Amino acid sequence: MIKIRYILVVFTDMKMQPSDIPKLRGYFAKKYADIHHFHNHLPGEGYDYRMPLIQYRIIEGSPAMIGIGEGIEIMKQVFFEIDELKISGQTFISNEKQISLMEADFGQCEEFYDYHFLSPWMALNQTNHLHYLSLNPVEQKQLLKTILARNLKSLSKGFDYWIPEFEKIMVDGWFTPLVVNFHNQKMQCFKGNFTLNFRIPDFLGLGKQSARGFGVVGLKSRSS
Repeated sequence: MIKIRYILVVFTDMKMQPSDIPKLRGYFAKKYADIHHFHNHLPGEGYDYRMPLIQYRIIEGSPAMIGIGEGIEIMKQVFFEIDELKISGQTFISNEKQISLMEADFGQCEEFYDYHFLSPWMALNQTNHLHYLSLNPVEQKQLLKTILARNLKSLSKGFDYWIPEFEKIMVDGWFTPLVVNFHNQKMQCFKGNFTLNFRIPDFLGLGKQSARGFGVVGLKSRSS
């Protein structure tokens, strides 16, 4: 395992729904248009496909943002500069904010930990969604476990961490499908719990659109 650092800013006196995250992202992308980490559009017409260093969350009903790497200093700037948010013509005044610099263990380990998804996990893309639908329930669960393990690779890459023995990652999980409206399209997502021998700090996300609040992970307990 390694130690990772990230910063969490929560606007504790504001209330929003998960469906408001695209609007929250849009507000910051416009306000800080010259800082590509807020929107991942590079100067010119390029797009940064690496893990976003600024990510958006809803935590206990309040809008929140995570800064990773270069995003840590940027989020410190946001904490001191932002006193209001303008979303869909409505102004939210912020008098109470919390900022937490987190340092946590991350990576493959011998111990097993129990996690749950705090928000819907967007595990499937267009191709493997069709494959998923063709499988029986046992095969579907196995596919999701395989995808979750692969998601760990993507998350690890964002922290410059190489999983030393990926073939020894062991995943078990209990997943319930649900349909989520995303950009006016119905997307197959999942909620549920999972266990694996990998340490994931709270509020990091797995799967597609994790920077927009999907697949956010919370620790339930350390397994015996």
